[in-house]
Amino acid sequence: MPGILHFIQGYQKNWTHITGTILSAFATLLFGCQVDSEEHSSEQLNLTAETLTLDDLFPRDRLVMVDIELPDGDWDKIRQQGRSIQESLGAKRKAKMLELPYTYVEAKVTIDGVTFPRVGIRKKGFIGSLSRTRPSLKIKLDFIDEEGNIDGLNTLTFNNNQQDVSQMSQFIGYSLFNAAGSPAPRSALAKVKVNGRNLGVYSHVESVKKPMMQRAFGNSEGTLYEGTVVDFYEDWEGSFELKFGDDTAGREHIMKVIQALNGGEGDVILGEGAVGRAWVPTSERHDREWFKTDFDDSQWQMGQNGAGYDRDESFKPYIGDGFDFEHQLHGKTASVYVRFPFELVNLDAIHSAEKLLLRMRCDDGFVAYLNGFEVARSNAPSQPNWSSRAKKSGDDRQSMKFAPYDLSDHRDRLKYGRNVLAIHGLNHSKDSSDLLVMAELQTSDFKFEEEIWNLIDEESFYTFWAMEGLLSFWDGYSGNHNNFFIYLNPETNKLHFLPWGADAMFEKYSPLGVDRRSPRSVRTIGILAYKLYQIPEVRKKYAARMKQLLNEHWDEDKLLAETLRIEKMVDPHVSGSQRGWFFDRKVDYESIREFISKRRADIEREISGEDMPIWDTPPKLPTILGR
Repeated sequence: MPGILHFIQGYQKNWTHITGTILSAFATLLFGCQVDSEEHSSEQLNLTAETLTLDDLFPRDRLVMVDIELPDGDWDKIRQQGRSIQESLGAKRKAKMLELPYTYVEAKVTIDGVTFPRVGIRKKGFIGSLSRTRPSLKIKLDFIDEEGNIDGLNTLTFNNNQQDVSQMSQFIGYSLFNAAGSPAPRSALAKVKVNGRNLGVYSHVESVKKPMMQRAFGNSEGTLYEGTVVDFYEDWEGSFELKFGDDTAGREHIMKVIQALNGGEGDVILGEGAVGRAWVPTSERHDREWFKTDFDDSQWQMGQNGAGYDRDESFKPYIGDGFDFEHQLHGKTASVYVRFPFELVNLDAIHSAEKLLLRMRCDDGFVAYLNGFEVARSNAPSQPNWSSRAKKSGDDRQSMKFAPYDLSDHRDRLKYGRNVLAIHGLNHSKDSSDLLVMAELQTSDFKFEEEIWNLIDEESFYTFWAMEGLLSFWDGYSGNHNNFFIYLNPETNKLHFLPWGADAMFEKYSPLGVDRRSPRSVRTIGILAYKLYQIPEVRKKYAARMKQLLNEHWDEDKLLAETLRIEKMVDPHVSGSQRGWFFDRKVDYESIREFISKRRADIEREISGEDMPIWDTPPKLPTILGR
């Protein structure tokens, strides 16, 4: 009964859509095809195979009409092909991208009345866009005819908008990137039919190939990589998929970025072998004084850097002698207090160094104090006490790597003679299987920002990063270390980032799950974005770039009018499966309009103050299954 009522309500509200869907459904049942609206022909557009250009493929005022013909058996073969999630996200991909599980078959394709009689066609997609009824498609024009291309482009990309209920995310999103000067593919909307059956509305996205690089950068001699759930982590340089160019030079450049993100080695002040004392608090009796220099910790347990426990094996190499607290912590509490005394006889070297760094191996969170003053924190509550827990669970693989925290502004806390570094280690849960706190203090002459901007184009990255934030691209580089390209521009010898797979924009919160306390105007899952965001000056530059984008490219009235225009253009061609047949209309044009209407207010509340919201929770490494 609820389904019937829902259908009747939808019937009354959307008569045009429902009747079109019913007719389409019955036509499919009776004749194996769907009723089509009036379509463009090559005569109307005055196109021939010789005159068809890239500009013709990406119109803004109409849908591209695509007819694909191939044997039914070959179509079934394409549809049924897929990916093993376990293999696609397995450890092997750290060394190199895995071979595609999709194969080309021969087909005839007609685009706006212009026929290409022998092309190759295959399925495309990683995880979220996979479908057996409406697969995303790659069309290879030179599959049989080696000269097959349109203005030098030999591959066409048709995305099924699986994650985009508005059908507008790529069409509007990529155009905003390009308008802001951040190179992105061109995009059109297309109606795709296979053997006469309407598959509905697809996004026709410009394949990221040499013609696009030539248009965007004025050259195509550089090196291009695609990033699919990968990032600039140690031992991950092989995971970036080479598309074209000098792979040796490209991998070396990626390695330099990874090394820069890890920071340079410096002179150790307090190292892994440091001796300290620790206590698992059972009450609040020392909460106001335990971190101070003159606190008497003589009754605490003595041990060697670092502290914690692990009921498995991962952290055990990092647990120092005397500092295994499994019996005191597991199942009982989530906090441990650790104090490391150290002596200084020369402050001049510390003050003359480029930076003073605290390096932490930590799972799940910590608060650090230098001579009684808080100097750094990660994943910690605002007012920590003896019974506090970390805000969220950490990533074990990430926790075993040192993460640097810049204490340069706290150098004046140090003094000749005895000093104390105190660490409040935090677990996400008292029932967690592990906890780790290992701290190092060192000086460094490594200039992080300078090194990063020597390798990555600064202005280009700020625009790319801020545009991902403005459009809330939750499945992009900064939102999910996914769906991006990097191009090593031979004219500057620097990397430029380009968006891809942009059917996941215009949503305030990620469907993958997100800590809703995190900033909405910026994404920091990508390790480059995260480490830059910890720098106050970078946050100011990011806010300034975001304000520029809002002022110059975010016109709510025009964007809302554009959504209405696109809906009118798209809706007659939406397939029955896209609508959800009779009862549940999957296509949703209102959600994007709601996002556009509220986006400026959501962002301005975070970028209008003296500083943007602090967010120091480290991102997890890209997913690895079956370790």
